[in-house]
Parts: sequence; structure tokens; C-alpha cells
Amino acid sequence: MLKKLLEIKEKDIITVVGAGGKTSLITYLTKEFSSDYKVLLTTTTKIYLPKKSDYNNIILIDESNTLIINKGITLCGKYINKEKKVVGLNFNELDNILNKFDISFIEGDGSKRKKLKGWREDEPLVHPMTTKNIGIVDISSFNMDINNENIHRLDKFLSICGNYTDKVNLENLKNIILNKDGLFKNSVGEKILFINKVDDRFKEVLAKDLIKLIRKEDDSIKIIYGSLIKNYYTKG
Repeated sequence: MLKKLLEIKEKDIITVVGAGGKTSLITYLTKEFSSDYKVLLTTTTKIYLPKKSDYNNIILIDESNTLIINKGITLCGKYINKEKKVVGLNFNELDNILNKFDISFIEGDGSKRKKLKGWREDEPLVHPMTTKNIGIVDISSFNMDINNENIHRLDKFLSICGNYTDKVNLENLKNIILNKDGLFKNSVGEKILFINKVDDRFKEVLAKDLIKLIRKEDDSIKIIYGSLIKNYYTKG
């Protein structure tokens, strides 16, 4: 079970960054803990308003200061904008509510629903009290065309990944993970890499090869790979 592999415990503050499954991962995990804990679902950027079935309560701090928190998932933000996005909280606002929840999940950057991304200078926004920083990489991005259609902030991606070809390769993915301006830039707490969409034998081989490249340079990152769709997970 993924929550056991992640070793999430009460009072953990988990910030999720990257592309290729952030929202799906957070949705899965919040539901796993919702029957026993007061679970916070929020963002430091913007997220599309989740389906009503994906949360139990909503608090918009620009509209109400009432914090009535019960077991289950509480979605929290400033307000909902015209794009139907929940506008996230700054660190000071988060400071005022984090201690009211048993477990908190924070989406720390945006990717415009693309498989890969580069990061601006001010991204990702990882709260200083974060205990686990989960970075997501989509293995199905391997051999994908490198262009604006597929990659959010392409110019930043290219400066990070050191690519000189027109297709995404494993070296690019390794660089995105390990580069000082990449996935774990601004990381706080335990660093956990989740390689998502490993849903067949070929992608499992790719994931294992990627892990070998990472381990040659850094053995401090906890690695898990699997598929949120197939509900399959294993240690890397």
C-alpha cells in the first residue's frame, strides 16, 4: 500500500511537486487517511476545484474565518477564481491552520496538466514546516517530443535538463530530479521521488534504469515507483 511505503504518520506535512500525477496522488492519499484523521488539502499556488466527492468540507479564508474542522478532507484556499481554481495560501496563512489538522497535503507548484515542467525562480513553494517533500516524475514522458505542447515552461526545462535532442531521454529525467534547480529545489524534510505511470514491463525497465542513474549520483532520496491508475507500488 502506497501510504505504508511513504511512511506517512500523524502530524506529517506533505508537499507534492512536479508533473504527471500530483493531483491524482494527493486525491488518493487524502482519501486513504480521511476516515481516521482531520486531513488538510491545500496549495501554495492554484489548483482546479476538485470534484465534490474528493473533499468533505471547504474553507475559503477570504470569505470566512470560521474553522470548523472534523474528520475527513478539508479543502482550504483564499477564494475560487473565475477559472474555477482554488487560489492557494501563503506561508503565513498556512502557519495559522496547519496545527489544526492531523495530516496536511500541499500542492507546491503547477504544471498546466503537462507531463513535464521547468521551474521559475520562485518555484516550487515548499512550506518550511514540510516533513515530506514528494516529487513526481511521469515515466511515460520518456521519448516524448520536447516542445511547448508537452512541457510546461520549456525554456526552464531545457536549462535544467541539459537536453540536446528532440526527445526526452532518461538522462534528461535524471537531471530534472537531481539538478539544483529541478524537482527538489527548495526541498524541506525527507525527499521522496515517486515515478508514476509504471504500468507495463517496458516502463518498469525504464524506471529501474532511471533509478540506477540517480543512485550513481545521489543515494539519499527515497524512491517509489508504480501506477496510480493500476494501484501498484514498490520501493525503488
